[in-house]
Amino acid sequence: MNNIAKKIDAVIFDLDGTITKPILDFDEIRKEIGISSGPVWETIVSMHPESRKRAEEILLGYELRAAKDAELNDGAKEIFAILKERDIECAILTRNCRKAWEIVRDKFGLVVEYVFTREDGPLKPDPLAVMQIIEAMGVKAERTLVVGDYLFDIEAGRRAGTQTALFVNGGNVPEYAENADYVIDNLLAIADIVDGRKARWSVRI
Repeated sequence: MNNIAKKIDAVIFDLDGTITKPILDFDEIRKEIGISSGPVWETIVSMHPESRKRAEEILLGYELRAAKDAELNDGAKEIFAILKERDIECAILTRNCRKAWEIVRDKFGLVVEYVFTREDGPLKPDPLAVMQIIEAMGVKAERTLVVGDYLFDIEAGRRAGTQTALFVNGGNVPEYAENADYVIDNLLAIADIVDGRKARWSVRI
């Protein structure tokens, strides 16, 4: 891989933990639903219909409450404005429900044309959503940046052929960070990435 990235034409953002501060307590959600471990949604869809309905209602309740209480991460509003000024396409790709996104969108006045939620198709780490967003935006995968705070974001981007940025927000850097093209602790670092001014792994502000 080259040390300096290609210029970026589009950025695909995760929502929870990336655009907004993390609120959802997945251990608490698992406990109330009655599952011990693993991805929550994948476990829910494998349940018997009656159990699945109850579990979906529990998850939805948590998601909507979190959306109503959401706070933006530092630099979130600013980076959208910067990318708009530079004619960089933006998208949201979340495992959350569309209603939760709409609450966050309306609360903070976010304007994003391309949004993919779990109602729209396969969830991350499946790369299909990333590929569909790229096609809709009319950009190339290698000139697209996927930004997220978890392994699934990085896996989805890599499998779709995009560049990736792991957002650690001042926290510990996980082992899987080595699979990302960038590790950032402030969303404003994306401005330097899209301009090709930062080397791989050097974006720490």
